[in-house]
Amino acid sequence: MNVPSRSLDEETLARAVLTYCLDSADAMMYALLKGTGSAAGALRLIADGGPGKHEGVVTAACKALDAAFINGITRWGRTINARGMSSFHGSLASWQQRLATLPSHDPQQLERWFTAEGTQWIIAPHSPYWPAQLADLSLRTDWAAPLCLWGRGDPETLVSCSKPVGIVGSRGVSDYGRRCAYELARQAARSGHVVVSGGALGTDAAAHWGALAAMDEVGAGISGRTVAVFAGGLNHIGPKSNARLFERIVEGKGALVSELCPATIPEARRFLLRNRLIAALSSTVIVAQARARSGALNTAGWAGELNRELYAVPGDVTMPHNTGCNRLIQEGKASIVCSLSDIGELCHEAHRPHTTTPSQDEDNPPSDDSGHCEEDGGTNATGNDILQAIRACRSRFGDASADGILSILNESHPGEYSIATIMQELGAMELSGIITMGAGRISIAPGGA
Repeated sequence: MNVPSRSLDEETLARAVLTYCLDSADAMMYALLKGTGSAAGALRLIADGGPGKHEGVVTAACKALDAAFINGITRWGRTINARGMSSFHGSLASWQQRLATLPSHDPQQLERWFTAEGTQWIIAPHSPYWPAQLADLSLRTDWAAPLCLWGRGDPETLVSCSKPVGIVGSRGVSDYGRRCAYELARQAARSGHVVVSGGALGTDAAAHWGALAAMDEVGAGISGRTVAVFAGGLNHIGPKSNARLFERIVEGKGALVSELCPATIPEARRFLLRNRLIAALSSTVIVAQARARSGALNTAGWAGELNRELYAVPGDVTMPHNTGCNRLIQEGKASIVCSLSDIGELCHEAHRPHTTTPSQDEDNPPSDDSGHCEEDGGTNATGNDILQAIRACRSRFGDASADGILSILNESHPGEYSIATIMQELGAMELSGIITMGAGRISIAPGGA
């Protein structure tokens, strides 16, 4: 099994601790990290600004926190007012109270606790296994991307396909909907695509089993894998009737993932937040079957918000199982799925699963001021390639995105660039004022090149 074997680096552990401090996805924490430049730095300030510290230390930390938050909000392209600062201070107090309940402050003990005694791995945005498309949650919406991800199985699954396929639907699925989900997933995985779903009964389970069937048919080296995303900690995954499915996903080099700490209980509200991750991880989202009121429609809404390709399987209009999908098609929110056999109409070209050789020392994650640009303010060779790709993207597609840049670079520099490299370079170029990123669009700043 290909899992990170070394101890957690300081930044990843800090992100795990900060996740523990949160009640749910928190845009204010995202803004604070954007302002401080690192989770470790933000955690130190939060701790120094809490109770039990010397008055001078608290005052200095609180001033630094306010400045970092304002800086992060501004860099995020948002505005801040007195009400927003008051909300931040309320959240900060909540984080500090939660931090005080941490079971230990010893890094080794914390690592054992956060990894459930080594049975789960944790990755952060600087990991080579981090799915860069999660950044769209912060670029295209006001909801923050996860600080880190917990997982079981093979983390390489998350980067083994540049455009995963999400397949969702109702739990109370009919035989028709179950067969559609299974067959679409099987066809997608046979073409090398990762299949993402939520691990639930009904449609989700059918999709996961379909992807596993493809692996049995064509082999692990050719078939795409499957990822199940959960709404609670991975020691609370369910339902129990799917236990064998979860085992098979792990055995088949797939992954079980969550943005939440091991002890987090999957409350109802967390499922709606989980749905945003399914949509964000996917390039194409297919609703196989959905009633008029279904969590799958929430996932479809996230797909639309994130500008993902959305498809729906039509069904018998006399059956309530199909109302949600038929309405998505009627309202023009989703394209119709006309065939279960020609997955090429719904996905990108077939490929073998990509493999990742970590090239960066995970113990030394990149900081916001890492040297991606030359001292004279110009860009390096990688930056120049990306600038040219941004221009080509805007000319060809109307606007530039990370996926579009990767497509252009694969034409001019086959195999030289990964999506992780592109996202890291884009982040450095944004910090240097060379480009701007907002509302899902990447633009060259005036005088940036």
